[in-house]
Amino acid sequence: MNASRTRALALSAVITLGLSAWPSRAAEPLRVNAEVVRQLEQVDKQLQNSDENIRFVETQFTQRPEPSDEEARLRRFSDGEIQYLLGDWTAASVLFYDLVSDPRFIKHPRYPDALFYLSDSLLQQQNYIGARLYLRELLSLPPTERYKDALSRYLNVASRLNQFEGIDEYIAQARKLSGGQLPPELAYVYAKWLFKRTDLKDEERIARAREAFEPLLRSNIRVVRLQSAYHLGVLSVQRDDYPDAIKRFRELASLPASDPEEVRIHELASLSLGRLLYETGNLDEALDRYQEIPRDSESFVDSLYEVAWTYVKKEDFQRAKNAIDILLLVDPDSSLAPDAQLLQGHLQLKLQQYEGATETYQGVVSTYGPVRQQVDELLTRTQDPVAYFDNLLSRTEKTLDLSSILPPVALRYAKTQEEVSGAVSLITDLDSGRKGVTEARGLATRILQALEERGLETFPELQEGYTRADAVESGLTRVEQVLVGLESSAVLEHLTPEERQKLEAVRQERERLAQRFALLPATQRELEERRARMQASVDELDREAFRLGYELQSLRAIATAVRKWVEDTRAERKTPPEEEVQFLAQLQNEQDALEALQTELERTRSKLADERNNVATSVAGEELIRQQFYEVLQKEHSLVASFAGRLPEDVGALMTRVQEVRERTDGLRNRVTAAKNVLRGQLERRGRVIRDKVQAEQRLLTQYDTEVANVSGNARNLVGRIAYDSFRRVRQQFYDLVLKGDVGVVDVAFTRKQDKTVEIQKLSAQKDQELRALERDFKEVLKDID
Repeated sequence: MNASRTRALALSAVITLGLSAWPSRAAEPLRVNAEVVRQLEQVDKQLQNSDENIRFVETQFTQRPEPSDEEARLRRFSDGEIQYLLGDWTAASVLFYDLVSDPRFIKHPRYPDALFYLSDSLLQQQNYIGARLYLRELLSLPPTERYKDALSRYLNVASRLNQFEGIDEYIAQARKLSGGQLPPELAYVYAKWLFKRTDLKDEERIARAREAFEPLLRSNIRVVRLQSAYHLGVLSVQRDDYPDAIKRFRELASLPASDPEEVRIHELASLSLGRLLYETGNLDEALDRYQEIPRDSESFVDSLYEVAWTYVKKEDFQRAKNAIDILLLVDPDSSLAPDAQLLQGHLQLKLQQYEGATETYQGVVSTYGPVRQQVDELLTRTQDPVAYFDNLLSRTEKTLDLSSILPPVALRYAKTQEEVSGAVSLITDLDSGRKGVTEARGLATRILQALEERGLETFPELQEGYTRADAVESGLTRVEQVLVGLESSAVLEHLTPEERQKLEAVRQERERLAQRFALLPATQRELEERRARMQASVDELDREAFRLGYELQSLRAIATAVRKWVEDTRAERKTPPEEEVQFLAQLQNEQDALEALQTELERTRSKLADERNNVATSVAGEELIRQQFYEVLQKEHSLVASFAGRLPEDVGALMTRVQEVRERTDGLRNRVTAAKNVLRGQLERRGRVIRDKVQAEQRLLTQYDTEVANVSGNARNLVGRIAYDSFRRVRQQFYDLVLKGDVGVVDVAFTRKQDKTVEIQKLSAQKDQELRALERDFKEVLKDID
């Protein structure tokens, strides 16, 4: 027999003995039936469960000391390191930025590690300026084991940004740390950085790079030896020392290759060797080198094009044409395709395949002529094309997409222009900066709003403890409900009609509130069940929102396609201009409506994301329902207690025992109240810390916004000019292609005419010769006739 049942039976015995001792003139005694025993057992179990749960809250949430600032920073470092190792660069950079921006963390031993993780996370996100900033700070600290890796990354970033100051001092420091000799990996990065420098004269750059690469030929790392040998060959080419370059590339191409990087170096060496042999007139060996490049190589198309020109130089036009045919079959969209088509037409002309040559040249004209016209229209659309491109490139509603500006065929040419790539990169960076500031402002507002409105929901750990305390309080209120029910049932038969009426009114109020109170979870199991139900509801809403988002995306794509069709078919249609303007205005209204719906949907999904982490933890009005119900119970208890002076002894004994249980319940309730007060205090302290940080970041965001606006203003005219000049060069490329195609068509016709003329001249000469022969043969006969 368990302890709870023993206590319940003991209570029943006390009540029974008390009733048997009451005088016979009293009302019929209260019968302690099985239902009373069952309720008492449930009360005891509930109190035991409540004691265990509140003890868990105390040990795990309220009595456990809060982590110190030092422990909190170390935990943040650990979380950031985990995100870094998982490859979540964004999360890692946010965590480590919070650490390195804390002045109290600067003197911590892990501060250099935090700088390294932050800079590398930014580097992985291609934020080279931010990475350079924190790498420089790391390199300025006393050297640590991170110094060499940081320097390697810094050299990489410096070469990308063309910012070379201070590098030699860092290299000297790295040599000191390595006993006067750089590790091979770092030495290679340094040599490659020298190779790419644009701030030195060619003679100095080549000399310094060769001096850095030469020792690496003896490195114990095979891939470093191969990469260094290749760069030395390129440096010999840049120095116009072709024999030395040929020697180096021939040695490199003869080595076996195993891993992918070695294979790539081998292919580049073969391609470079072929080009040098072509330039020096060794055409047969050049062909052999080109043919060593496999079909799955990224250099295969280049090798085919150069094989064709090698055969042209050998005047083997049929084989040259075969190489071009393969190139156009393998990669018809290559940037070499237009020039390859022109060469194909030229070779067909050489081979007197006039029909094919004409078709090839006309194909070039028909393919690239409309593209040239579209680019012409783009460049002559306004009186001030530079301002047009500036407005086009500096729009803030989304990141620039060249595919929305240029025809697809011209797109690959624009992307190869370094200037337009730089302009696009600049605009993308500025747009990213504006977008980042906007998103950060929105995030800061959401955080402050959450702290103000949601309170505990912003701290899952505190929320978990508070929710458990709430469940314990609900359980204790249910115990009180049982106790008050026992008291009311015990005194009911001993009351006057007026007293019964008062008690019945209070009991009805209690029963009305009990229906609402019964829905509140009183145990952890009930809490989890409710959480699962509400989570399912949120998931269902989120799925529906995702479906609506997909439909909106489809409708936006349809609207974009309709607008493109209108623009592409404008020259072919005979629609009156006013009808087209009206249609486009209606289409724009529809697109604006779709954008508004998309914004509203994103807002809704953002709210759903907030609710997903907070479902079933704090339903609005729970506290009020529990408080109202408890107040009614106390009202009913007070009313029953007012009758205690004239109740029979057995009823008095029952009420005394119930009061003892209530005192035990009140003790647990006091512990719940104390736990909640501790949790509220922790909420206030943590919220204050976060609020101060967010407000400080908001002040920084205001400065960043001003800086981005200033940089955007300074770059506006420059970017527009760069884009305009670059697109002009793209137009010139297509103009030259179409011109060569037109000239090729004329050349074919002229060559055919020449061939016909030569053939006619040959026939005429042959006729004259035959006439003269006839005249000689019949000269005697004609003389006799005369």
